[in-house]
Amino acid sequence: MTINLSVEQVFAWAASLTEQPDYQTLTHRFLDILLEIPGVKKAAAYEIYNRSRKKTGEAVTPCEQLVRRFPLDFTRDESNDHNDLINILDNESRVIPKISDANGRFRQAYLSIKETKGPDRAIALDGLFDRQTIELFRQLLSIFRNQVILHDSKERDVLTKLPNRQSFDTRLLQVCEHYLKHPVTDTSHQKSSWIALLDIDHFKRVNDDFGHLYGDEVLLIFSQLMEKCFRYNDFLFRFGGEEFVVILNLTDMEGAEHTFNRFRETVANHNFPTVGRITVSIGITHIDSMCMPTTLLDRADKALYYAKENGRNRAVIYENTDTLIKNADTNDDIELF
Repeated sequence: MTINLSVEQVFAWAASLTEQPDYQTLTHRFLDILLEIPGVKKAAAYEIYNRSRKKTGEAVTPCEQLVRRFPLDFTRDESNDHNDLINILDNESRVIPKISDANGRFRQAYLSIKETKGPDRAIALDGLFDRQTIELFRQLLSIFRNQVILHDSKERDVLTKLPNRQSFDTRLLQVCEHYLKHPVTDTSHQKSSWIALLDIDHFKRVNDDFGHLYGDEVLLIFSQLMEKCFRYNDFLFRFGGEEFVVILNLTDMEGAEHTFNRFRETVANHNFPTVGRITVSIGITHIDSMCMPTTLLDRADKALYYAKENGRNRAVIYENTDTLIKNADTNDDIELF
């Protein structure tokens, strides 16, 4: 199989990768480019989590890691075997061809990206590839990887490495679009998604009493507790200052309340160095496909305010709050047409 590419085509691909405004559109464009290459039948991108927790010399089994398909993965099938995707990240090569035939061609290829500020990434390709095609994958992957590193630097919080406000806006829109196609009618029993605003109580006192250096340490440890307590099919963000956001997926109302209360108790029981004990207040609301993202944030903010005004160190679900608080929200929705 001979690939005849013009110089114009190669530069056009490179230019289209470097002009993408964010990681999401960059990855979509890279997958589209791969599918334009003769012999490529399927291309899928994945994010691999939990590898950063492995210490030197420590073995981590595949079941302790999670593979999430890009861009959204709401699958409930935990039996899916992603061992190949996880194992390629232990390979020093960034392009790994597999399943060769008698003619020396390959039916699968894996591309890997490691050592970035975000999760490790892998791209699985199915088709029929010769060595010239494999080399083309390698060259295109170099451009893509450089762009991923740039976007990670822009879209992730410098201190906590969590996705930042910009990443949150894109992700919330994706989740809302998902539920427009798959609406949920019974939030008490159907598994769906919930958005929560988390605000560290009396954080200003931490900065005033101990200094901003220890305040930053609290924020960093708080984000690490989030990563340990929530699942990898949930989405975590640093919203700004001492405020964080969680999009909790695949749970009903009781599960959401239990999950956030468990995290709240984890924070309250943790002994932060020098500072000691801190608490967190949490405002939660169901992601309603009929609401604008701004309305969802406003509802979570109202629930957070309710938690703050009623003792702090509480997790409050907007749908369970007093009618007076809800009434202030009745005219906030915007009809889409």
